[in-house]
Amino acid sequence: MSGPGSDQPATIGSTRQTLTSEVISRVRHLDNLPQNVVTGAKHCILDTLGVAIAGVHEPVTTHVRTDVLAEGGNSHASLWGTGEQVSRPQAALVNGTAAHAIDFDDVVSRMDGHPSAPLLPALMAATEGTPIKGKDFIAAFVAGFETEALIGQLMKPSHYARGFHATATVGTFGAAAAVAHALRLDEAQWAHAFGIAGSRAAGLKSMFGTMTKPLQVGAAAENGLRAATLAARGVTAHTDVLGTTQGFRDTQSDADGTSKVWTWTELAITEVLFKYHAACYLTHSAIEGALSLRESGVEPEHIESVNVLVPAGHLQVCNIAEPSTPLEGKFSLRFTTAMAFATGDLSERAFSPASLMDPQAVALRNRVQVDARTDSDSRSSIVRVTLDDGSEHVAEVDVNRPTPASHFARRWDTLVTKFHSLVDPVMGTDAADRIVREVAGLSSAECLESLFSALSMQALDHHQNPVV
Repeated sequence: MSGPGSDQPATIGSTRQTLTSEVISRVRHLDNLPQNVVTGAKHCILDTLGVAIAGVHEPVTTHVRTDVLAEGGNSHASLWGTGEQVSRPQAALVNGTAAHAIDFDDVVSRMDGHPSAPLLPALMAATEGTPIKGKDFIAAFVAGFETEALIGQLMKPSHYARGFHATATVGTFGAAAAVAHALRLDEAQWAHAFGIAGSRAAGLKSMFGTMTKPLQVGAAAENGLRAATLAARGVTAHTDVLGTTQGFRDTQSDADGTSKVWTWTELAITEVLFKYHAACYLTHSAIEGALSLRESGVEPEHIESVNVLVPAGHLQVCNIAEPSTPLEGKFSLRFTTAMAFATGDLSERAFSPASLMDPQAVALRNRVQVDARTDSDSRSSIVRVTLDDGSEHVAEVDVNRPTPASHFARRWDTLVTKFHSLVDPVMGTDAADRIVREVAGLSSAECLESLFSALSMQALDHHQNPVV
């Protein structure tokens, strides 16, 4: 058998493990989950469905959906919020694109990306119309999530630093793992599914601020789904795609990651972070800093200058100085900080062409300077404001701390409020309530038919009821 570094396929069933088989062994039998993990998964599922339904009428989703409908195919899976049926890979592509279209989906630092957007659409496309139970669906979701954390941690930090979009690349493996778990693939099929996924995983950070960023996530969902279903049919691949020479780790990172980096004791889903502002998560610490200063009495009309200090890596992700589209605005530390001071509103509706051109926001944006932190390795951001009377006000915020289980009920309530703000304008309050109920009861559901039925309800007339 060959191990990491070999150019020969590893042998499944050998007593010697490879990096790929180690990942598989950690996630393949995730079934009896603790309650906090089950609850966390339901939070992720609800949030992802909400942002995806809100993304139904985004231009990129509309274009991809139009292309898919023109292509045609066997109708096995739903396009959420439209009532349309397409093939399973097509559903994964469209719903996956929608799930990242407004960049409002969940985050986990071990992955350096958004875990649920590529994996949930693939899993739902694979299981629609099957007799899978809710608890088994949740277990498959958690397996995909943990896979993303394991592989993401293996690839850090060079993978993301080189310019790879981890949500799309690592997310392909998460989607494949979730589907492999749901389909109960054997160990060899899992390894082949990972090999196929690794050969199809792609995504570039240079696409941030464009329609291709969410499209990459939709492609990850589709590719992950296909990897698992093709492996189930007998398509083979190198069985140590993670550890082999010229494999995924070797070609897309510094190639020095080993299983020693997997140090956490609880499942990674307990560390998930949710967005409460409709912008890149790396802008959120600065946004929260500006909001806290605003609440303490700093008035935008008296601001002379703002200096935002952020971790150096942020400058390669969300530092568009003069955004020209709402999507670019979500990746602009200058604009989001200015909006926090000017209006305090960073909801999805706040990112509009009008807000980009608002004289107050533009004037304030032009007073914001963004620099890299040089004083520490902290993940926090510092917002320093100088007012016209010469006084200086400072706030430092780190939004990277996970929610403790004792606060999960409060987090659910917050996510339900967010869900309604996104889904009510698209599908109506009654339909949104129905989806919330189905997700809340998912762990005890004997099948998912009611959830799929709720999601496949047709959206309201978008021209009469635009997303706000």
